Amino acid sequence: MLEFDIKSAHRMVTRQKAAGNDVRWEGWDIVFFRPSEKGEHSPQGAFRGGEWGFDNRVVVNSEGKWIVDPRNIKRVRPVRPRR
Repeated sequence: MLEFDIKSAHRMVTRQKAAGNDVRWEGWDIVFFRPSEKGEHSPQGAFRGGEWGFDNRVVVNSEGKWIVDPRNIKRVRPVRPRR
């Protein structure tokens, strides 16, 4: 699990959006959206951007930290300059 304080959480959300991950703030919650056809027939399903899927909501804990499952984070390789 990955732990973020307020500053690093904002940085992570901004970077994940830039990397193409569907993540957003809803109040103090960080919400990751994962497309899935199963979302259409599930009570927990969500419709976003013309697709069905599931929201994975991460709430701030009593210590002011967000604990994020690494499976929600989109890994991006750094771009290396060409020689």
